[in-house]
Amino acid sequence: MNQPPPQVLELIQRFDRNREAYRSPHYNETRLRREFLDPFFKALG
Repeated sequence: MNQPPPQVLELIQRFDRNREAYRSPHYNETRLRREFLDPFFKALG
């Protein structure tokens, strides 16, 4: 089984460290896209 790219692992770790803030209703879709989805898809190529 292949390992995920290091950037993906870092995104997962960052989410775990800040889980409460990210699950807050104040954390919006735009921030989610900029901070997680765009870097995630870029890391996957």
